Amino acid sequence: MISIIIPVYNGEQHLERCVRSVLNQTYRKLEIILVNDGSTDGTADLCDRLATQDSRIRVIHQENGGVSAARNAGLDAATGRFIGFVDADDTISEDTYESAFQATSNCDMVMWDAVTVLPDGNTQPDTIDQLPESCLLSYKEITPHLLRYMAGAVWRCLYRAELLQDIRFPLGIKLSEDRLFNLQAMGKAENIQYLKRAMYYRLVREGSAVFSYHPDLWEKSQKAYDLAMKIVSHYWNRTFEPTYTKLFLVGGALAAIRQIASPAYPDKDRLQQIRAIAANPRLQEAFSRFPPQGLQETLLSKKAALPLRILYSIKH
Repeated sequence: MISIIIPVYNGEQHLERCVRSVLNQTYRKLEIILVNDGSTDGTADLCDRLATQDSRIRVIHQENGGVSAARNAGLDAATGRFIGFVDADDTISEDTYESAFQATSNCDMVMWDAVTVLPDGNTQPDTIDQLPESCLLSYKEITPHLLRYMAGAVWRCLYRAELLQDIRFPLGIKLSEDRLFNLQAMGKAENIQYLKRAMYYRLVREGSAVFSYHPDLWEKSQKAYDLAMKIVSHYWNRTFEPTYTKLFLVGGALAAIRQIASPAYPDKDRLQQIRAIAANPRLQEAFSRFPPQGLQETLLSKKAALPLRILYSIKH
C-alpha cells in the first residue's frame, strides 16, 4: 500500500480537484491522508466530506503549524509500505503511482518529472536536464552538481517507508524544507530510480510562496544553511560543501538583495541593508573558501553594495 500525504491550509478552492486526481489513480491500494493545518475557510468541512465518499481517505485536523508540521503529522500516521506527497493545489497523472510502484523493485526512492502551470495558464517542463533518460542511480553515482537538481521537491518522489523512519521535515525553518528533507532521504538511499516522464502538475498561483515577499529571507537562508551543512556532513562528504554553501548562503544573500533592491520593497533604506548582507562575516568567510563565480558573486564578495542594488534595480 502507498500512503499519500496531502497537507492543506485554506485550500478549499483547489483541494477537491487535487484529491480526485489521487482517487482516480490506476493503482488502487492507497491510503490518502489529508492534514488540515488549522484552516480558517471551509477546508475542514471539505476534508471531512471527502472522507465520507471514499474509505481510503483519512483526515487529520490540527492547529496551524505550517507545511512541515502538517507533513510530519501525515508521516507519523502513515501505514503504507511506500510514502508519497502531493500539494493541495496540484494534480497528478492517473498512472503516477502505478508507474512509480512498478519501479520500486530495486530501489529505495523513485523520482519523476513535473509540469509547472503558471498563473497565466502557460506551462513549463520541470525536468532534470542532467539526466537525459530514465535511469537507476546508486548513492556513489550522485555528484554534488546532480544532487542539487535532484533534491528539490518531495512531491515528485515515492519513498520506501523504512527509509523515512528517522527523517522528518525541519520545524522552524520555513525555507527549502523539501530540499533539506531530500538531502537526508537521498543520503540514506542505496539506489534511486529516475523516470524521465512528467507525471505531476504543479500549479503556481499569484500570492503563492513563489511570489511572496519575505522580509526575513536572509535570516531564513542562514538557518537553512546551518542545517544543510549538518546534513551534508552526516550523509554525504566535504566535496558537497561548496555546492550547498553557494546554494543556501550565497544564493540566499543574492535572493535577499534582489528583493531589497526591488522598487516594490517597502523600506527606503535599501543600500544600508544590502551593505549589511554583503559584509556578513559568514558570507565573506565562505568566499575565502570557495572563490566567487560570475559578476553577482564577485560584487558580493567585494561588499559592493551600490553596484548590486543598481544591478538588481535594472533587472527588476
